[in-house]
Amino acid sequence: MRTFFREIGQDLYRFFTSITLAIVLISLIALFSFVGTLIPQETFTREVDYIARFGFEGYQILKQLQLTDIFGSWYFLFVMALFTLNLTACTVKRLRASWRYWKLPMLALPPDALKRLEHTRSWEGPVTSDTVPSLERDLQRRGYRVRRESTQLLAEKWRWERFGIDLFHIALLVVIFGGLTTMLAGFRAFEIAHQGSLIELPGADFQLKVNRFWSENYEDTERVMDWHSEITVIENDREVFTQTIEVNAPLRYEGYNVYQSAFGTDWQGAARVTLAISRADGSELGEFAGTVDDGFEIPEEKLLVKVGAFLPDFALTENLIAYSRTQRLENPGTYIEIFDLQGTRLMRTWAFSRAEMQQFWESSMARVSGATPYRVRLVGMTAPEFTGLQITKDPGLPIVYFGFLLVVLGLSVHIYFKHQQIWVHFGESEIVIGGMARNRPRAFAQEFERLVNEIQKIIPKEELCATPVSSSSI
Repeated sequence: MRTFFREIGQDLYRFFTSITLAIVLISLIALFSFVGTLIPQETFTREVDYIARFGFEGYQILKQLQLTDIFGSWYFLFVMALFTLNLTACTVKRLRASWRYWKLPMLALPPDALKRLEHTRSWEGPVTSDTVPSLERDLQRRGYRVRRESTQLLAEKWRWERFGIDLFHIALLVVIFGGLTTMLAGFRAFEIAHQGSLIELPGADFQLKVNRFWSENYEDTERVMDWHSEITVIENDREVFTQTIEVNAPLRYEGYNVYQSAFGTDWQGAARVTLAISRADGSELGEFAGTVDDGFEIPEEKLLVKVGAFLPDFALTENLIAYSRTQRLENPGTYIEIFDLQGTRLMRTWAFSRAEMQQFWESSMARVSGATPYRVRLVGMTAPEFTGLQITKDPGLPIVYFGFLLVVLGLSVHIYFKHQQIWVHFGESEIVIGGMARNRPRAFAQEFERLVNEIQKIIPKEELCATPVSSSSI
């Protein structure tokens, strides 16, 4: 049984340390991220904007596939969990190998082995008593750690660069941890605010009041150049400070960030409509005004009229579901319900400014529930301007920044520092120098050449052997 579980553990370890698995997971994460840039994510997008862009059916498909919240979808979180396990296993595996490499001592090599290195030179001639100390000091000035072993000088530097990639792996885990912290303890929302609106934030002991907002156009054009919103922070019923925000200039307070994101007319959220209502026999009851999600009474008829919705560009799906194709007043329509004072619904209908649209809808309603007792026509509509605010709280952001700092540090160590080793053998009638470096062969070849030139000045020689300096290393 122990053997069975040991084999399972070894199989899992091999699976999670697989390079193939890492490549597949990274490719999937990149694909999901690309899709997330093409499809607006629901944190900062209203449902009506999705319908206007993709149509009702398209929006329903995107929502079912969780493409409107792809970074919170079960499949993205599953891939991230696998990637985290894969990265953790690979980091542990590499750290163990790097530690063994770090502890491995630099050993002396026989002259024949030194001559087989790709970077090597040899001299024939005597060695004075000052030669070895002079060469040792020169290597130390170049940053090498030097020790003597029998008839050799062993010099090396930057052995710790092996940990650069390990640091990079750890940095990625820190970034993932920062993202997880924001996901669990953070806050992201898109708020539609009108002038004078008071915004409550979950977990915050302060409120935001939108005093006013305005836009600036390019000179002599109607093209918008910038949006501005003046916001006051209110804490304990006291105004703390007021700041005007614009795109890329947010308000920051107690870990919350408020960004200027959108601007427009809030037709669907706060439209005020004027309705002309008449009886079925054609007698007029008059014109009445009401706002979305509210209504008005008609006392002489003992009626309550509720305005359920307003669509600036009314359209129907194949399943007769109403939605707005755009946010422009192309085909405005409003959904109306009429009740008696006891709360019994007498009828419901969509009212339009175009009579033919109104009659069509009322006729289809009549086939379902009989003749409609009243006729409703849309004769006027207004809506307040709104400012769209993105509000975020990212407690994991400092962790992510620290992780990216470690990423840069780890990659810099890996790119610019390579473990270098040099052996200098002093024989009775021959001096042999050999060297090697992990990667970066050209840079080490230049370093080795400079060192050889210095040695030529230090060591008295009779003949320089024709062993050229190579342009690559082992």
